[in-house]
Amino acid sequence: MTDTTMADPQHNQREEGDDPPPAKEPVELIPEDALDYHPLVSDSLQLLTDSGIGVILGRSESFHEKYRSNGLGLIGAVTESSDDPLTSLLGTPVWLDLVSPHVLFVAGKRGSGKSYTLGIIAEELALAMERREIEVAAVLIDTVDVFRQMVEPNTGQTDLLSDWSLEARGFPISVYVPRRSYAGLPDEVKKKSRLLPLSISPSELSGADWGYVLEKDGQLSTTMDNLIGDVLHSLRKGYAREDGDRVAPKSDFSIREMIQCIETNPTFIDLYKPATRTAMIQRLRKANRLGVFHPEGTSAQDLAIPGQISVVDVAPLGSDAEAVLAILTNILCRQVLTYRMAWTDEGTSAREELPPTWLIIDEAHTLVPRTGTTPAKDAIISYAKLGRRFGCSLVLCTQQPSAVSDDAISQADMILSHSLSHDGDIKALQHRAPAVMPEAFRDKVFISSLPRGVALAFDQVTENRRGFLVQIRPRLSKHGGTDRLSSLFEAAKLMPSEQLEVEIAEDTEEVPETPASQSGDVSTWDDLPEVPKPPVKMSREDWEALDEWIRQYVKVLFSRQKQEYSITDEPSPRQPPREEPSQARIARDALPEISLGDAGIDLANVKTRVFGDLPANLLEKAMTRKVLYSRVSHRLLFHSESVERDEVIFCEDVVNPLVVVKRAIVALLASGMKFDSLKEQDDLSFVFFTDKSVRGCMAGGTSEGRTCVSVVLTADKRGQLSSLINAIRRFVKEPAD
Repeated sequence: MTDTTMADPQHNQREEGDDPPPAKEPVELIPEDALDYHPLVSDSLQLLTDSGIGVILGRSESFHEKYRSNGLGLIGAVTESSDDPLTSLLGTPVWLDLVSPHVLFVAGKRGSGKSYTLGIIAEELALAMERREIEVAAVLIDTVDVFRQMVEPNTGQTDLLSDWSLEARGFPISVYVPRRSYAGLPDEVKKKSRLLPLSISPSELSGADWGYVLEKDGQLSTTMDNLIGDVLHSLRKGYAREDGDRVAPKSDFSIREMIQCIETNPTFIDLYKPATRTAMIQRLRKANRLGVFHPEGTSAQDLAIPGQISVVDVAPLGSDAEAVLAILTNILCRQVLTYRMAWTDEGTSAREELPPTWLIIDEAHTLVPRTGTTPAKDAIISYAKLGRRFGCSLVLCTQQPSAVSDDAISQADMILSHSLSHDGDIKALQHRAPAVMPEAFRDKVFISSLPRGVALAFDQVTENRRGFLVQIRPRLSKHGGTDRLSSLFEAAKLMPSEQLEVEIAEDTEEVPETPASQSGDVSTWDDLPEVPKPPVKMSREDWEALDEWIRQYVKVLFSRQKQEYSITDEPSPRQPPREEPSQARIARDALPEISLGDAGIDLANVKTRVFGDLPANLLEKAMTRKVLYSRVSHRLLFHSESVERDEVIFCEDVVNPLVVVKRAIVALLASGMKFDSLKEQDDLSFVFFTDKSVRGCMAGGTSEGRTCVSVVLTADKRGQLSSLINAIRRFVKEPAD
């Protein structure tokens, strides 16, 4: 069921049986001298036209009979001529329906005017909302900082606007900019430019989303992926810290709290190398410096406000904008659909909390690509497929139509295509156009030579027989360009992180994040020698003094980096010192004679992992983590959430690692476990055992002549493990003093 978005349908639409409206004066055409480009197209052109209004896009004839001029937005004029002057529509205004929900696709190469067209659509939505003809919200995703200046009138094209019977004006939009950029701006600038802080709650992100925040390609290593997943789980469920204090479950949390979880959760200290935890903390701190993550994230209800245009300007983030934009779009699409689809327990609609929403997205090929995935891809496709049922519209804009997912574009009922150059993009347009494309339009030279501001229009709703050329009207408000605020955004990027964090903390009544030098886990630049600020004019002695300071700075810098790298060879600093190392000696005489062949095990097929030079305790932890978190072993060991586990380590200095592997296998068999299977992942063998409700897995690794085999057992109840673990440990004794 499709929502209508009329403010007062009984006032705006005609009732059946009413007298028809009086005849209107013929629509005033746009002067030909205002249309620089109007080629002759011989194919007949049959469009839905209203003699008193113009050409109508996005409406059926019966729908237009009800609503007439209500809920229409002027986007341009027909700019093609005909052989027959009597049937020519040259100069006829072209109006876009804003009442019904649509999926609109806007394409065009760089500089062709596609972003300008998005601004036209936003302006017409704002005007229709002012006239109270529609009750919607509009959210415009701005990646290149061109829509923020809609608050200012387009005073540079007053003559051209006059030709279209239009006047320059600004619009009372709300502009959301990243929290970091917002914090660095003067209050008078924030007020004049109608700026608001944009933030994303870390709790809204999944583990996969964090992959895109922490790595450009979104691909984390298995260990890092496991760690970020464990951090999110611990914060949402609560955890016990090293000091015994219990951290309560959190529905919202900050990056600072994620870092504290890594530093104080003893589970992570036991399971993850110091280098792994250090690397994750460094990445999280880098993400925090973007200045966009905050527990009180911006929600769909903040952005989608009835009667308002909200511009989400992520351009100040620079090269980091893509990942943040994808995550934000994902959250926005999901929340809008959820609210629009929801119903309360009392049977009333929760849609009242969120109006029908127009979501306008620039650079769509980066968010919903044809190949590959992004955090936003599935959410945008779902929005395109389901949004119209609940009154929501989607506008996708791209310079590469061939790079956009077919699942999204196939939902488009209208296409506006500006000039395209690449064969693949032109073919994609021809393939996806929802109306017939005249033969002249199929010529690559024709499409690639379209002037700026001219577009091919295709409309499926009105069942037009073919597409036609439209000249996009001039903007009422200012479009893009560098201004003072752009310079201030750049200046905000240069703000020292410490100063920025204090300003944000004051704004949100939060304590600034503890500097890394106080955390005790990761070394930073805080303790590097300060380089003095040089005088305006420097003498030779000044230069020599500065050179010496720089040499000292670099010396300490490299020393600090060396310590960070060498941490991989040291035990965790949070672990109590223990004697080096715990090389358990196998009690050889205690092992019974058991034939591995009779048990179905071929020792020649068992592969161990070879590591570099590692201390014994790190080798033990490495193998335990392999057994716990490798895909093949994790699936078998942890078949439910309430699983108890225990581990045994066999470790010895031997020439042949299979000697220790064999002894571990014999110990398991002698304890009553039965061999189940042998599986391999990444050239490492995992040997599986079972005994009633107990499951076991083992794997071995070597480092500089030392072999460690980790055995992990799991069961539903602790009592089921105790006897087996004790039986296995009888074959392992501590090293002699």
